[in-house]
Amino acid sequence: MPLQIVPFTEIYRSAVEAFNRRMAAGNAASDFLLPTNPISTPPDIGSVINWTPFVVVDGEEVRGGVLKMDQPGWLNGQEVRAINFQSPLSEGIVDPKYSMVAMQLVRFEQKQGEAVFMVGMGSQKKPLPRLLSAAGWSVRPVPFLFRVHRAGRFLQELRVLHTNTFRSVVARAARWTGAGSLGISMLQRRQVTCHGAVRREESWGSWADEIWDSYRESCSFAVKRDRRTLTSLYQTDDPRLQILVILRAQKPVGWAVCVNTRFANHHYFGNLQVGSILDCVAIPDAMALTAVLADQELSSAGADLVLVNQCHAEWVKTFRSSGFLAGPSNYLLAMSKRLTEAVRSVQGGDQQVHITRGDGDGRIHLA
Repeated sequence: MPLQIVPFTEIYRSAVEAFNRRMAAGNAASDFLLPTNPISTPPDIGSVINWTPFVVVDGEEVRGGVLKMDQPGWLNGQEVRAINFQSPLSEGIVDPKYSMVAMQLVRFEQKQGEAVFMVGMGSQKKPLPRLLSAAGWSVRPVPFLFRVHRAGRFLQELRVLHTNTFRSVVARAARWTGAGSLGISMLQRRQVTCHGAVRREESWGSWADEIWDSYRESCSFAVKRDRRTLTSLYQTDDPRLQILVILRAQKPVGWAVCVNTRFANHHYFGNLQVGSILDCVAIPDAMALTAVLADQELSSAGADLVLVNQCHAEWVKTFRSSGFLAGPSNYLLAMSKRLTEAVRSVQGGDQQVHITRGDGDGRIHLA
């Protein structure tokens, strides 16, 4: 019987549990298990984002699954449905007999619409990004930018600086002598001067629509960032999220969604407090103001380090001129062949894709 990809309903619960047992027996990490509870309740009446889990069925067994996130999008000046597939999973990870499951999932995904994409995935050398590239998708890293606010703690706590004796000695010497702080300060010198204010909000207002209407024409592709979509994308009942509205002459001209997390013995961040700008949008002449004030707000709240992933070239340029440094990115954007062709059909389209850390489940690793 050929493989079928169908919505995950209650009738597949026991098969999913059996799938998870086989994966665990094959020493798959906990990240490579399917959720055992299907989405059994309809979305909130005001939600514009639809979540649908799918499973790959092989007779009476489940061999994989994926989560479909169907949301309002923007493509070359027109509204579309943007389809983001998250957490694709195949039993081929532990049993080569089912290696075809991953390709079946890719074929299924690319048939779901004209604007299909995936984010996350880690290194481009991993199996999934390589498979997507072979299927004609474009795969690229979303630029990673960072700004250090407390150099001493950064040099002491960032685990990558202490992976061997030599690195550790150099990091400690830079911290004790002050050379590290001086060098970082010089590298992070701002090239812009901005004046404005920050207002914290508990919910999304009409100002979000006005800012999006001003910004969207600079995007070849994006998930919409209007009020209704933002309310579903960044739910205000999540205590980790901070909505920062950027004001100029008391008028909202930009916004940023952030998290500010104190880590404890983290495998990468150690005991640093890390601020992350998950997403931001601004009217074109207020992008620098938004980047600077969001960064300052996180620093004032105790962040030792502020991070951002931004795909849009203008935002990358803006954060660099605002004193952010570029680092290696393990957050990838994969666009289906149809979406890639549409984006590249307009001049400079590749540079005008608005994808951020907030578009994926990767935000959980920063909170």
